[in-house]
Amino acid sequence: MKLSPFLVIATLAFLAAAGCAGDNVPVRATVTVAEAMAADTVGYARATAVRPFVFPEDHGPHPDFKSEWWYLTGNLAAADGRRFGYELTIFRFALAPPDGTVRASAWATRQLYMGHFAVTDVAGRRFFPFER
Repeated sequence: MKLSPFLVIATLAFLAAAGCAGDNVPVRATVTVAEAMAADTVGYARATAVRPFVFPEDHGPHPDFKSEWWYLTGNLAAADGRRFGYELTIFRFALAPPDGTVRASAWATRQLYMGHFAVTDVAGRRFFPFER
């Protein structure tokens, strides 16, 4: 099937025009961790009382809350007896309350995650932290 050059050009022109049109909503490209942590807590649940844990659900995120974190810590021993400690922490910060409002961009996220990993060489008295 041979396509008409006019049809190809018309289709490309239409797609180009459609791509140029639309809402020009300004979108911030970045948000700092300090901004995410310091934002208003209105619209989020607050941990004001003790509640029973429900597993496995409580291993995952609780989107009604502004922030939360998970820890994985432990100790390791090498074959030669050297001791090491490790800690992996995952932080979650909500960027928008879970109120169902539509974000300005289809690419916008409601969550910001940050990870921290550290290894301690006990005998060597050294600490190796890593963050992303």
